[in-house]
Amino acid sequence: MTLTSAIIPSKAWAIGESSKFRIPQILYEGGNPKPRPDAIISLLAQLAKRTSVNVKRQEINLKISDPSLFRYPLIYLAGDSGFKPFPKKEIKILRNYLNFGGFLFIDDNSAKTNSEFNKSVKNLISELFPRSPIRKIRRDHSIFRSFYLINRVAGRAEIQPYLEGISIKGRTVLVYSSNDLGGAWSRNKLGYWNYDMVGGGRTQRDLSIRLGVNITLYALTLDYKKDMVHLPIILERLRRYNSP
Repeated sequence: MTLTSAIIPSKAWAIGESSKFRIPQILYEGGNPKPRPDAIISLLAQLAKRTSVNVKRQEINLKISDPSLFRYPLIYLAGDSGFKPFPKKEIKILRNYLNFGGFLFIDDNSAKTNSEFNKSVKNLISELFPRSPIRKIRRDHSIFRSFYLINRVAGRAEIQPYLEGISIKGRTVLVYSSNDLGGAWSRNKLGYWNYDMVGGGRTQRDLSIRLGVNITLYALTLDYKKDMVHLPIILERLRRYNSP
């Protein structure tokens, strides 16, 4: 049972503006929850340009306790400094959101190794899933081929050459980047990039955008490409089973 099939009310699927894909940004106490205020709108613009996803470039800021949280298949949590621990009630809501099919992308915008934001994130994750430690995401994961074929993890600053994540029953529900992807995506209304890339240029930025697109498409489609790899084998077994 997934979030999209079990939790979202049917009226959310009405044709029109309400059916367009949006990404809420999560607000929290302490720290700086919106260091890259143009990041999500910029990513949605790239999704509209590069894919067939029908987006609505609208800024949405939510607290975990907001009742509308469960309407969205993907939420974004970012920051560049430490933040206060989430209340127990919000931890429970967020855990339920992820268990029922939701997806959380966390983006460290500090461009620092072992940042205060990183410490707060790791504490949050240990509260959410005390029995499931966060792990490096392998390069054969579906997230690296959900739209583009990607063999390098980029960002505005390349702090870590990998993504980290939490998986539940084979489904990755949380992905964490240390590389300030939001800073690489961010573009102002005049079309200029808001932040320079650290240690790279146009290629590094495009890789960062592609990774953002892939993360988003994975959140929407999950492991369908991984599953399709096995389709010929399944069909052959069915053919043999049904043969006289």
